[in-house]
Amino acid sequence: MSHSFSPRRVPRTRLALALHSVLLAGASSLALPVCAVHAEQVEARHYDLPAGALEQSLNSFAQHAAINFPFDPALVRGKQAPGLKGDYTVQQGLDALLAHSGLVATQTASGYWALSPVAANADAVVELESTQISGQGMGEATENSGSYTTGLTSVGSKTPTSLRQTPQSVSVITAQAMKDRQITSLGDAMRATTGITVKNANYRTPRFYSRGFEIKNIQIDGAASLDSNGGYSNHLYNLDEFDHIEVLRGSAGLFGGVGDPGGIINLVRKRPLDHYQLKFEASAGSWDNYRSQADVTGPIGFDGALRGRLVASYTDRQYFMDHRGTENPSIYGVLEADLGSDTMITLGGRLEKNKETGTGDGLPFYSDGKSPGYSRNYWPTTNWSYSDHASNELFFKLDHYFSDDWKFNTSLTHVYDTVESQGAFIYGNINRADLTGPYWSGSYQRAWSDQTVLDMNLSGKFQLLGREHELLVGADAQKIRSRWRAADGVSGRFGSYQEPWREGSMDKEFWRDYSPNKQKQYGVYSTLRLQLADPLKLIVGARATRYSFDQVYATKDRTTDVWSDVNIVHYREPTKVVPFGGLVYDLDEEWSTYISYSEIFNPQASSLAGPQPGTSLEPMEGKTYETGVKGELWGGALNVSAALFYSERENQATVDPRYVQETLMYGGSCCFLSRGKVTSKGIDLEVSGELMPNWQVMAGYTFNRNEDRTNKAIFSSVTPKHQAKLWSTYVLPGELSDWKVGGGATVQSANFVNGSIEYSGVDYIGPTQVKMSQGGYAVWDAMVEYKVDAHWTVGLNANNLFDRKYFDTLTHPDYANYYGTPRNYMLTLRGVWD
Repeated sequence: MSHSFSPRRVPRTRLALALHSVLLAGASSLALPVCAVHAEQVEARHYDLPAGALEQSLNSFAQHAAINFPFDPALVRGKQAPGLKGDYTVQQGLDALLAHSGLVATQTASGYWALSPVAANADAVVELESTQISGQGMGEATENSGSYTTGLTSVGSKTPTSLRQTPQSVSVITAQAMKDRQITSLGDAMRATTGITVKNANYRTPRFYSRGFEIKNIQIDGAASLDSNGGYSNHLYNLDEFDHIEVLRGSAGLFGGVGDPGGIINLVRKRPLDHYQLKFEASAGSWDNYRSQADVTGPIGFDGALRGRLVASYTDRQYFMDHRGTENPSIYGVLEADLGSDTMITLGGRLEKNKETGTGDGLPFYSDGKSPGYSRNYWPTTNWSYSDHASNELFFKLDHYFSDDWKFNTSLTHVYDTVESQGAFIYGNINRADLTGPYWSGSYQRAWSDQTVLDMNLSGKFQLLGREHELLVGADAQKIRSRWRAADGVSGRFGSYQEPWREGSMDKEFWRDYSPNKQKQYGVYSTLRLQLADPLKLIVGARATRYSFDQVYATKDRTTDVWSDVNIVHYREPTKVVPFGGLVYDLDEEWSTYISYSEIFNPQASSLAGPQPGTSLEPMEGKTYETGVKGELWGGALNVSAALFYSERENQATVDPRYVQETLMYGGSCCFLSRGKVTSKGIDLEVSGELMPNWQVMAGYTFNRNEDRTNKAIFSSVTPKHQAKLWSTYVLPGELSDWKVGGGATVQSANFVNGSIEYSGVDYIGPTQVKMSQGGYAVWDAMVEYKVDAHWTVGLNANNLFDRKYFDTLTHPDYANYYGTPRNYMLTLRGVWD
């Protein structure tokens, strides 16, 4: 026995059933003699159908084959079909489309075709298997679906749930979208996601903002959240490991733990397939950007009860900035084993290295906040600057069914990251008159981070008052230990920003040490989904969380070599409960409307209230109200949504004017008041999936207004008020069907930052506010792909097609300002065998 979660099946309307009966009667009365019908169906015809939603594929096939093929849409909802190209009889074509779907098509005595679960056909049981046991947070695999949407996600529910039944804004970046757009990093995936703003945290690590708030919580397979920073490691997520990405916008404290009201990201791993498949990919692009990948999966033994997958990739690339490069080998492996019909275990891991050369920290501006008009390839670095990163991941999962309705999940993930870096960067704004101001600075650093997350839950369905309801109860834990050490930094090398630092040696004796650095979270959570009426569902839930943070910052005296503690943070947050509530009302079989309320809190362990030495402020508290409408159209081939949102965050730390401000990098800083309040409101619109046969689209628009109520000013000025993202592909018809074309744009309104400087060049001018602005802009991308034969395709992607020059990230006149990537190309050869 095997199992899978699926969305609730909405009964067919009386009108649909009546039309179905009329059509069957008409088909029977007009049918050819049975012998003629059967003779016609053994004739092979030529078909050229793309991969897509199973319902659409079956309808297209039936029309082309001129057969009567009525079926219940609930049977195929959320299922995908492979492409079909070549000459097939009707039976052969239907068998190919239904492979791995758990369904089978048979012809009745009257000549029409019927669709039924595979278990209804004894001969087919041996050949076709229903879906495997679904793992916690896995959602629905999007690989080989050819679709830009999915039937099921888990980012807002822990168990696979349809987008239409999730009362919060959720976007999905599918495997097909990543393939078409040549997306290989989490940063690029977020740039394609509705409502997400991406900025540079440093030369390699992005920051993600949603509705004005930063997203730092990242789940893998729906388990407890990892910290995206991971305690100084600046871990990057290589997407070779993942099937698709789910992004929930709004407060996500129910399953995310601590954080801001921006949202949460769920990365869904690739799983072994129950049939053999080999994929190969090789790419070459602008600025010597080379990448290759091999992906093999299939049954290993025990009649398919043991399955495996291995994905290996290697990237060797330069950038549009001079002297910047990256080498990135990675390998991901996973095994799945069925320990019977009701239990599955999963064991896997990843090994990855990143060797960065030519590191730096962006560009300085003039002291008035204007850009000096750099060439985009200018990058202030040295030939001895580097940063070496290593990341190891191990994970274990157990999925067990107690019955058809009740399931237990356990997930354990351990990630260990290390980094060693030696770098130099330019710091300081530029005086227009004499170009003085910027100076070279840098140091040698080492850090490591050890993260472990555990998640266990029980979910199932039960009957009450004649209706079916769902319950989820669970517990999770997050433990992070890390350490960051730095040598004596070298700075004060004044000169113009055009003068390079040629010295290649740097002191490697540590004199700053953040250790121990410990963060712990423990939580219990539960949700109850009550079917109050046929069209109305109530979702209620709550999470109780305990949080702690410990850190000691020590320095070594340069003359005595004696270490002394400079700052100690010892923070404990007592048990805090955050609620969740939502209502979903089904307008009909395709449309729903919803309303929801969610909360989250964010500790401020390093923001201290005066007087010195200070005590940690109370945590910030966030909440989100959201209402909207969602549509799941054409059997799930297309998902659309429109949402109105309002978020609040209170207790934000603001400077206490009664005390002298003291700031320690990564350490407790004093002194602050807990009185801030921030609001964010706006609109989210999104459409994803198949608009018409062969036409896939991802499109979204976000309007956002956010405000810092304390200062009567914009809270997140880097978040554009208007942001629109569009991407679409189309497989050309007829004899040109081997060609796929695509294109799209990211369009956003202006953004800015305000910074305070005390020097203009080397001249002291006192505290001065400076504004840096980037006007609105549009960046256009395009692609074309050619199918060489049944196995090989070749594609060309062009990004920033019109070579728009803009600043992707503005930070401060003194440092960390980054250009957006200029026009670039990527040529990719892909091969698939299954």
